[in-house]
Amino acid sequence: MSVEFITCPACRQKLALQDYVLKGNDVVCANAKCLTTLHIDQRSPLRVSVVPIAKTRNADARPESYG
Repeated sequence: MSVEFITCPACRQKLALQDYVLKGNDVVCANAKCLTTLHIDQRSPLRVSVVPIAKTRNADARPESYG
């Protein structure tokens, strides 16, 4: 399995994403003070965008955290 690294645009935390995390998936920043939901826009090169809290289906049921 390969791992790609990206920096959270909100807090600058370095995140490791496995190759099974596909384009279109949502992940949560691993920084406990940030917990920003990120949308995988592109895999090669890896690009993410911040998902506003209002756009999450349920702010209490966030996607899995990666770090």
